[in-house]
Amino acid sequence: MLKVKPNQPKAGEPATSTARYVDAANVAGRSITLRIDDRKPLEVADPRARRLLWQLVEHIETLEAVSEGLEQVRQGRTIPLEELDRGLRKKHGIPG
Repeated sequence: MLKVKPNQPKAGEPATSTARYVDAANVAGRSITLRIDDRKPLEVADPRARRLLWQLVEHIETLEAVSEGLEQVRQGRTIPLEELDRGLRKKHGIPG
């Protein structure tokens, strides 16, 4: 699993996902420092490299989410489509 340990959020700010953290740094033009285990930190300052890093992080998080969903299916933690449809229609006041 990919974990991010950005600078601690300021008081009152929520923690963020890795992709959001990288995206926010990219938009703000801030460099991103990567640390893997005990290796020397790597600073990503180039705008193109930050964009590519964001795309990679987003892809990894998507793959993790799909993997978690498949594991839920394997464990039988699913609901029939009809039940989901009824629940969503009721929740949002959609007739049918």
